[in-house]
Amino acid sequence: MFKQTLLPIWSLLFGVAIITMASALQSSLIGIRASIESFNTTATGLIMSSYYIGFILGSILVPVWVKNVGHIRVFAAVASLASVTILMQSVLVDPWFWMLMRMGTGLCYAGLFIVTESWLNAIATNNTRGRLFSIYIIEIWASQTLGQFLLNAASPSGYDLFILTSVLISMALVPLLLVRTPSPTIEVPEKLNIIGLIKTAPLGATGAFVAGVTSGAILGLGALYAKNIGLDVVEISLFIGASYLGGMALQWPIGKLSDRQDRRLTILLVGLVGAVTALVVPFGHSVSNISIMMFGMFLLGAFTFPMYALSSSHMNDQLRPEQVLSASSGLILLNGAGGVIGPLVASVIMDLVHINALFIFIALMNLTVAVFAIHRMRVKEPMVVEEQGDHVHVGLTVTPVVAAEMLAEADPNTPSVAETNEVEIKL
Repeated sequence: MFKQTLLPIWSLLFGVAIITMASALQSSLIGIRASIESFNTTATGLIMSSYYIGFILGSILVPVWVKNVGHIRVFAAVASLASVTILMQSVLVDPWFWMLMRMGTGLCYAGLFIVTESWLNAIATNNTRGRLFSIYIIEIWASQTLGQFLLNAASPSGYDLFILTSVLISMALVPLLLVRTPSPTIEVPEKLNIIGLIKTAPLGATGAFVAGVTSGAILGLGALYAKNIGLDVVEISLFIGASYLGGMALQWPIGKLSDRQDRRLTILLVGLVGAVTALVVPFGHSVSNISIMMFGMFLLGAFTFPMYALSSSHMNDQLRPEQVLSASSGLILLNGAGGVIGPLVASVIMDLVHINALFIFIALMNLTVAVFAIHRMRVKEPMVVEEQGDHVHVGLTVTPVVAAEMLAEADPNTPSVAETNEVEIKL
């Protein structure tokens, strides 16, 4: 029965995989090319932060556009614009122009993911939704990893990789537009009391924000770091790819652990280990051992990337079912705000202190979450483990659509996006 559900949507899943590969390739390509063009680290940080500004704007604006003109027109428009923005960066090499184009890219990718995830949700049934979205999350992680290895297809100093990214986006457009399914309904909560959200689960809100800071710094500046310490393109692709592999490998085991104990304890442990493992890469650099550096990136991804999913699950534990949909949008905004701040602050510190300060900054951010988890465990009694919802598995690229559906799947009492037009969180 489940195979019958998968077969009709192979083109949809294929299109999502291509989009994700293009996104991962583009992120590392921009960081490497910025170094080749001698942009200073702060300028590169601004460029990378701009993506998250665009992604936040897209998460807010795209559902409105879809309601006005339809999902097919919006998808075609943002896909076309995404192809243009990456090509324009190869034509005009200027930090300020790249910031504008990168912001446009973030907006477009938000639109692409929202539409495709809504399509996936429209196809899923109550019996298949959990497995379908699990396959989707695994596909996202795998595609992000594969996207790094596309860096080896051509030299980052030329036009070829920019053109390849544009071609990938255009390729994804074709199968998705040929899917024979009913038009998906996109209903993302619009009303949100973000202060109430923070007051209800301070650790969940803090963890979501810091997860944006750390993942933004790693993925936004990791390729730049690798290029500046002398790694070649093959090594850079392995360097960044190792972090994705780590995140993919340990997300599920960490999630299972958090379901069996006070979730705040898991957040504490992951924060502490994430702080320590963040220092493995600069240690490997200091002893000129690339194997240690690669292993360090694997560990960094393993104990840093799951923080958003842990924070989402902890937030879900504290909310009433009717509040979850609106809360998911709030977490997206907090995570996106962290993504804006992370590359910017880390790049300034790298310029002022040392290039290895990138990983010291990440270590301090992970440590901050761990310390705050200790504080919350001291001031509030633990939740009964049996009353916790299931851990929510999400990828690094999340939109309100998939976040809300995964939260709904974790708690059967939570209404799904398809069942709810608008939910306001009142805390």
